[in-house]
Amino acid sequence: MTEIQKLTKISLLLDVLAGFIFAFLYLVIPDIYIYDLTQWPFNDPIYFRLFGGTLLVLGLASLMAYFKKEWEEIKLLYELALMWLLMVTIINIFELALLSLPAMALTNTIVNTILVAIYLILGIYCWIKQRG
Repeated sequence: MTEIQKLTKISLLLDVLAGFIFAFLYLVIPDIYIYDLTQWPFNDPIYFRLFGGTLLVLGLASLMAYFKKEWEEIKLLYELALMWLLMVTIINIFELALLSLPAMALTNTIVNTILVAIYLILGIYCWIKQRG
């Protein structure tokens, strides 16, 4: 059995923090965050709540994983979270390339894409270090 490294624990805490913050923004106050602050041009009240729900689930799963002791206990969950981050990064890139967005929505998407990419890179680095 391999112990979970400190950097991996830190990445899990960052995932918890981001998951809970963005879950709140997308799940609890999407009207304020999406439509008022970012001026999102498309109205879809269900999508943002679904996205917030997945963020909440991933945040809770990362919190549970943080308290585990062995890498083997969280490996599959960690890999699932990495795949989710990869998919969101790809979708955000397509969003930036294909949609004509107002300045605030564009800025929000760029910032979110950068954050997700940083989390993805950190996660891949931790995953490689844990395997080696």
